[in-house]
Amino acid sequence: MNKLMKTGSVICGGMMAFSFVSSVSAADKTNGETTVNSEITQGEVTLAVDAETNFGSKELAPIVDFGEKDIIFKVTDYSGTTNGYTITAKLGDADTTRSLRIGTSELSNTDATEVVAEATHDVGENEGSVKAALKYTGATETRAFTSVINWELTKASTTDIAE
Repeated sequence: MNKLMKTGSVICGGMMAFSFVSSVSAADKTNGETTVNSEITQGEVTLAVDAETNFGSKELAPIVDFGEKDIIFKVTDYSGTTNGYTITAKLGDADTTRSLRIGTSELSNTDATEVVAEATHDVGENEGSVKAALKYTGATETRAFTSVINWELTKASTTDIAE
């Protein structure tokens, strides 16, 4: 009897599953809707410059001219609100024997000097370089010299730039 009940349950369950599957037809259709939300927000404007520029070594002389080296910079702008930028630089230390020029601008340790001015740029990464020239006049000792350049980025708005 127990065996007969189990067999009947399996047959009955199988018929029920079969009848459920057979009730779906190709004429049935389903509808759905999905709402996709997104927002583009203002990103940051950043400045990255080479962390170090090595001019090498030269012998002591009345004028020690180290020549020029490129300093690479990258302005990354995902703000969508600016159209151009200015980069200024100044020396973080004082040395009366040193002359450090960026482009055509002589740097001092007191005043920030404009070294790059771009009227327009693209959203994203904007790369460039500036020439740095280093010279010592009247140095009296042999030693390693280190100079620190402080950089600052100023972004322009579209109203700041003349058309």
